Order: sequence, then C-alpha cells, then structure tokens
Amino acid sequence: MARRDTSTGGRPATEAVVPGIAALSIGRPTTLPEPEGFTWTPLSELARLESGHTPSRSHPEYWNGDIPWIGIRDATANHGNRVCDTEQHVTQAGIDNSSARVLPPETVCLSRTASVGYVVQMGRPMATSQDFVNWVCGPSLDPTFLRYLLMAEAESVRRFAYGSVHATMYYPDAKALHILAPSLREQQAIAEVLGALDDKIAANQTLAAAADSYATALLFRALGPERQALGSLASITMGSSPKGETLNENGDGVPFFQGVRDFGFRSPTRRVFTTGPVRSAAAGDILVSVRAPVGDVNIAGESLCIGRGLAAVTSSSGRQATLFHMLKAERDAWEPFEAEGTVFGSINRDQLHGIRLRTVEPSIADRVEADLRVLEESIAAALEENQSLAATRDALLPQLMSGKLRVRDAEKIAADAGA
Repeated sequence: MARRDTSTGGRPATEAVVPGIAALSIGRPTTLPEPEGFTWTPLSELARLESGHTPSRSHPEYWNGDIPWIGIRDATANHGNRVCDTEQHVTQAGIDNSSARVLPPETVCLSRTASVGYVVQMGRPMATSQDFVNWVCGPSLDPTFLRYLLMAEAESVRRFAYGSVHATMYYPDAKALHILAPSLREQQAIAEVLGALDDKIAANQTLAAAADSYATALLFRALGPERQALGSLASITMGSSPKGETLNENGDGVPFFQGVRDFGFRSPTRRVFTTGPVRSAAAGDILVSVRAPVGDVNIAGESLCIGRGLAAVTSSSGRQATLFHMLKAERDAWEPFEAEGTVFGSINRDQLHGIRLRTVEPSIADRVEADLRVLEESIAAALEENQSLAATRDALLPQLMSGKLRVRDAEKIAADAGA
C-alpha cells in the first residue's frame, strides 16, 4: 500500500508503489521485476504531460464551436477507445481566452477526478477538461500501447487517487508515473495484437448495426395503416422487485434487472443477482422499460428476474422478431408516457396493454418474420463472437503488458479467437 506524505495534503509520496499488474507505479519501483526486454521508465521521459481546462461557461461564445472537447461523460462512454467526436465542442475563442489547449491526434487521455481511470485516445485534434491528464507521446512510446497499458492498470490508477469527497489523482503523481515498457517495436507489436481483436469487435458491431438498420427499414415497409393494442398482440408480465437482502453482485441466484441501466445492443449485461426472484422473463422475451426512458427494449438472453422498471412481452402469434422491431421502431407510441410520472416518465399495466402499434399486413406477416429472424440470427452471431473476442483481449492485456506473455504466443491465441 502506498504510504502517505502529509506534506502533500495526504496524497501518496512520489516514490510510492501500488502495483496492479505490475506495469505502472508512482516512482521507480525497487521490488517489482523487469522482464527480459522491458524497462521501468519515467512516463515523463517518453511523453509530454498536458493538463486540460474548461473555458468559462459564462461566455457562450466559447462554446458550440468546431473543436471537440473531451469531458468525463465522453470518457466513461468510450473507455478504451479512440474518439473522433465529443458531446460538447468549444470555439477557438474559448481556447485563446483560457488555459485550454488543442492537443494533437493520438494524445492519450486519463480521467483523474470523480470517475477516475477512464482512458481514451484522440482520433483528431481535441481539447479536454481539467478532469484529465493527457500524454502526447514522443518517438519512443507508441500511444496505442500506452492506452492499453493504462486500461490494464485502471485499478492501480484508482488507488493512486485520494480524496474524501471526490477522489483525485494529483498532477505531481501523474508526472511521477513510471511504466514497464519494452522496445518501440515490441510496443507496436503488442498494440497490433490487441488492436486486431478490437478491430474485429468493431467490425462485428458495424455489421450488427447495419443488420439492425436494415431490419427497421424492412419492418417500416411492411407496416400497414391499422393499429392494434399491445395487449391483443402479446402476453405481458409486469416486473416486481425482490427483497433487497436477496440482491448481490457475487453471482448468487439468477440475474436481476431493475431497468435499463444494464441494457446492451440486444441483451442486458449481468451485474446484479437475486436469490429470491418474484417475476421472471424467459430467454427470448422482450424486455420493455416502463420507467424513463419509457419504451426502451432489449431481449432476454436467459431466464432472469425483472423489477418494477421492466415488463416482459411475448408475441401471441409467435412472431417475436416482428414484435420486437415494432416496439423498438414505434417511438411515437411511447412519447405520451415520458412525462406521466411526477419526476420521471412511466407507463402502468393498463396503459402498456393499451398502447397501440401499427401492425404488419397479414398477407406478408410470415415472410417478414422469417426475414427478421435471419437478420436477428446474424446480429446474435456477431455479438456472441464479440463476447469471445473481448474475453480473449481482456485475458491477453495484462499478460502482454507485464511481459508474462510474448507477442508470438499472443498472436496465435488472437488468431484462434477469430481476430
């Protein structure tokens, strides 16, 4: 554990070491190994450290310009990725009249306050808020390698942050960081192996998104003018939350979903479990959010427990793919309920049963269902492969960064995984 230095306000002294996978430390470690070909090197000798800044919000002319500005939400939404656009933009006047700087492409950004340890890499010239420390890599450090290293050492970065209200990683500590780095050629080879896996994941995501867009277009072409109540098209189970003492994040019991927090592109991601489920959804059921945002949908990938924020919907005709896309595509049907609650939008049981959706012309309903199922199968295959690819990347990442696994062996593992 890092020792405290009272002269620096309680933050770690610069020689403190808090190893994660043993590839990052504050100060040069004296007890951690240097695998063959790897050397502990001050990050400041390999990259220029740059701080971020937020132009004054009281000057509207500083905002809504054409310079991307990375904030915490950009980092949490894109952790581990290259980013080419941001939620907010600043103007050149905002840069010129503040301490903000436009940094070059490939700059590696690490969040240092509040949500600590999120990493992104600039895909174009950008600026960042003061919530980041940014590294402009020199000729001896591959920026993508640094991004992966910081991703692998996210837990150490969080332990380097101190503060009772908002955890913060202080600039002196960022400046004192040392990394375990091999030669530039080895860095690039490591980045290439991991990048191949991420590129395949991105390609599958693009494929899934294209199939989803095509499915939406196919459905809209097939919809007729008639509308029917959802209750006449499907069976609906409203969620009910289990007792709090049955909830856990240790994997005990069955997966539990209260609302959309864990929704994914198609199916939710396991996070919370319950040993006392009350209302359940079966694999393949459509999960519909009944609290803000009302009408968001996912598909249950397994049997699971649903809380008060969700309902499980099953087509009475067996045309489950068609019903899923009807619910997903008809945003206008959900809008009246976005403000039904006193604070947040909601829809109750009777309203959900009565919601009216445009339906597919009966003469082509079976053909449309068959076409949509083919598209859903292709999406499911792409997403399933991505789970395997991501698991392989996450397993290789710490091994490569710590020198425990060499590139030639990692390349074979990545190839076997489909990269």
